[in-house]
Amino acid sequence: MFDLHRKLLLILDDREYTSGDVRSLVGLRRYGEIIYQRRALAEHFIRALPDWASSRLLRLQSDDDLANLRSVIESCSEDTGLCVIAGRAGFTNTRLLNQLIERLPYAEEDFTDSLYKPLLVFLRSAHSLVDHWSDFRKQPLHSWEVSWLGSQRLQSMKPLDLGQIRDFLSFTCQSTSTRHFNEVHIDTYYYTKKSRDKAKMLAEYSFYGLIPEQMRTWLIQPFDYHQDDEFASYKTLRYYLADSALQWVHGAFEVETFTPFVERLLFFLSERPQKPCAKDQSIAKARELFVGKLEMRVADFLAREEGRRINQLAVSSDPALDISHQLERYLKIFKKSENQFAFNFQTIGHGDPCFSNVLYDQQRYLLKFIDPKGAVKEEDLWTHPLYDLCKISHSVLGNYDFINNGLYHVEFTDHNDMVLNFTYTNQASLKDVFLKKVKDAGYDIQTLRLGEASLFLSMLPLHMDYPNKVLAFLLNARQILDEVECEK
Repeated sequence: MFDLHRKLLLILDDREYTSGDVRSLVGLRRYGEIIYQRRALAEHFIRALPDWASSRLLRLQSDDDLANLRSVIESCSEDTGLCVIAGRAGFTNTRLLNQLIERLPYAEEDFTDSLYKPLLVFLRSAHSLVDHWSDFRKQPLHSWEVSWLGSQRLQSMKPLDLGQIRDFLSFTCQSTSTRHFNEVHIDTYYYTKKSRDKAKMLAEYSFYGLIPEQMRTWLIQPFDYHQDDEFASYKTLRYYLADSALQWVHGAFEVETFTPFVERLLFFLSERPQKPCAKDQSIAKARELFVGKLEMRVADFLAREEGRRINQLAVSSDPALDISHQLERYLKIFKKSENQFAFNFQTIGHGDPCFSNVLYDQQRYLLKFIDPKGAVKEEDLWTHPLYDLCKISHSVLGNYDFINNGLYHVEFTDHNDMVLNFTYTNQASLKDVFLKKVKDAGYDIQTLRLGEASLFLSMLPLHMDYPNKVLAFLLNARQILDEVECEK
């Protein structure tokens, strides 16, 4: 670390809690604790800093942190600079943030990002903050009702104010995860998806035009399809709506808001067009989706060196986690239960209505589905009546979004068995709401959960870039199978 770096203090002021519309989406928590792209916002901020800067950073959350900061400032030299960044500041371009922090040791004047209520304040002398300590102790700088006329304005970047619902949605709507073969570009008005998997892109684009009008109102219309030798792409309008996964894992739903959400999901499922089929055809479709796809995915997983390595790690911890063993166990249960998958109709399916593909506004009851599995001809639209519901259930009962966002931990019981645990807020009571609504709609819960187990096991080869997540999927699938066997 250079001497200049030692003469700089970085402060992440994360004392403030969410409020208003933002709280309705992520619950009551500090801004730095909001989960974004699998990490807390504070962790994203720290990761964006230059290597040297982490040792100069103090995060304020409590009175003890304030006392520590005061002590540090009073012990530093008069020419030590200080940069205070609000926990509610959102940086869409972390490269620019990194560059700014790199230049701070060379700054010669005070500056802020705005004249009023700045989210970023640089003071050439850290001791000048002590002169206003009483005010700073009461509230963060961006809450002060003063103008910063004596400071220069930052020109290179402007952070978003995540306390404002418009900025919050603009920031979080960029969090859509993509597979390695996908690219996503988001601007003010459009969402553009581009991929080398041209067949998949054509299917996603064509789906909207093939489905009946009554279903289209629930989906976002794609347009401007292009294809060349390498890529295919299409656009949709950009909707400033939070996805349901964000709201679910942050505990933003309450019983009174989750109930109408579930009712609308089930209404969508019930309103999908149906066509009659023989029950043996329905079972055959169930085998295709819940058995055939699973066997193919497990074979794919074990055919890859990384898959075999992850599986061996799981087996070394608990032999019951072996994917081949779990597949065999699943197939035995499915064979005994396959009559529960017998329906006298097929239905048009979205194909992947997990919570991250469901946009929802709690206040306005506005629900939109994104990223359907797709279809290029009419016969591709039809699916088993339970498949979409299993996808929804694996977000609610199966904790998929908690695993996908790293919000879980693995523990060992007194008998040295490995178990998967989640830190809930109010999700347990909301699961009861879901269970009641699903039962009232006439669905069998154990059959639904068996379908969930298939989904978790079939996702393994799609998530090998996160080995811990694969282990969590294995643990979760085993737990679901335990519950299904216990009830049967």
